[in-house]
Amino acid sequence: MMELTKMTSLLGLTMLFGLGAATQPTFAKTPDTFAAPPSVVAFDQSPAGDLKIDYVNLPANGYVAVYKSDATGKPTGKPIAHAPMTKGDHRNVKLPLHEKPQAGDRLWIALYKDTDQQPSFDPGTGDKPVWSRDELPAQNMIVVR
Repeated sequence: MMELTKMTSLLGLTMLFGLGAATQPTFAKTPDTFAAPPSVVAFDQSPAGDLKIDYVNLPANGYVAVYKSDATGKPTGKPIAHAPMTKGDHRNVKLPLHEKPQAGDRLWIALYKDTDQQPSFDPGTGDKPVWSRDELPAQNMIVVR
């Protein structure tokens, strides 16, 4: 009888601990495929010498660039500001302007992957855009005040 009681107690404990282990959450390393998407957050502003971008997330080492827009509102010409950026998220980025925009100008912020591994920014030839000019997200556009 004593053996049966020990066996029942042992079986009960095994079930109790087994059930407890089965209800515990499992944790796994999150693969890089779940990284945040490329993104930009900037607000309308009156830049003096630098343009402020509140948040940038790059999927790979690359560049952030700022373009003026044409009469239809599309990005055009050479960038009026650009800077190298490492992969990941960046906050409160300040880009020195090569050309001062006027009040009312619409500016577009674009991201590029550094595909040529050269220290210079070569949009379109060596460094590839994350989005095409026709596909820039609307939130990447700011208005100069």
